[in-house]
Amino acid sequence: MSFRILSLDGGGIRGVIEAVILAEVEKIVKKPLNQYFDLIAGTSTGSILASAIALGRSSEQIIQLYRSKGKIIFPYTSLFSLQRLSLILKYGLSAPKYSGRGLIEVLQSEFGNTKLGDIKSPRLLITAYDTLDREFIVFKNWQTYKPWINTPLWEVCVSSSSAPTFFPAHLLTTESKTYSLIDGGIGANNPSACAVAEALRLENPIKDIAVLSIGTGDMTQPIPFTKVRSWGLIQWIWQGRLIEVLMDASADVNDYISREVMSPPEMGNEASSRYFRLQPKIIIDVIDDVSDENINRLITATEIYLQQNRDLLATFLEQISS
Repeated sequence: MSFRILSLDGGGIRGVIEAVILAEVEKIVKKPLNQYFDLIAGTSTGSILASAIALGRSSEQIIQLYRSKGKIIFPYTSLFSLQRLSLILKYGLSAPKYSGRGLIEVLQSEFGNTKLGDIKSPRLLITAYDTLDREFIVFKNWQTYKPWINTPLWEVCVSSSSAPTFFPAHLLTTESKTYSLIDGGIGANNPSACAVAEALRLENPIKDIAVLSIGTGDMTQPIPFTKVRSWGLIQWIWQGRLIEVLMDASADVNDYISREVMSPPEMGNEASSRYFRLQPKIIIDVIDDVSDENINRLITATEIYLQQNRDLLATFLEQISS
């Protein structure tokens, strides 16, 4: 019997890529995804998708969330927008690009009063990073002894999605502990390795674990050496370049770890069929371009990618369904 894991990367508005792929997964397995997967892991925008799926939302509902609420989360594009003036007056010129109010509003509206511990099945794993204790945080809905188990689900997702330079850190206060949390993508933008580690800890044999890992797009535009060799603080911070590179590298590192762990020598050729990653190529890699043009472009690119990979996906899902 397979222990099925769904892992969802971070990537801002590019999460619509994951939602389109998940819609295809729903068609193939012919059941709600929260009834198909045993463990769902998400980071940043992936945490929002993971939580929505755990609550029984369809992929089409999530796609519409990105279309209809994206502009609330990311209300402008320019750092020099007048809407950002209050942030600059409060924090100075180095203020985050967005206040986070829109993100909180959308997630409160979507998840209401549901607490992390209210979700009994499937297992839900969400990542963040605590700047106070300087440690990686892994929220799990089955760890009832943890201080954050009764935290509202929307707040867990805000914590996981508070990407440095884009959003302020989120102050999470529980009955026994206070956390200063930022985006889990700092350490695991692809949370698949975290999910595999938890599956093993739950005493599932490696041969029974299966992972469907979905990314938010593989960037195809290189950063030329002639430019990057002279970049300093301002150039790296500008437009979130450093954060995007760090999260891109984080996703690749965790992909590597997952593949290696899922491919022990004793499994032979069978190992390669237990871990499957879907990651379309994209040209524009910004995470806060919520224009209809960009969202449609991402959806179209994903649909083309699925046409080329649908048979492989169907074969993988058929194999792990028993």
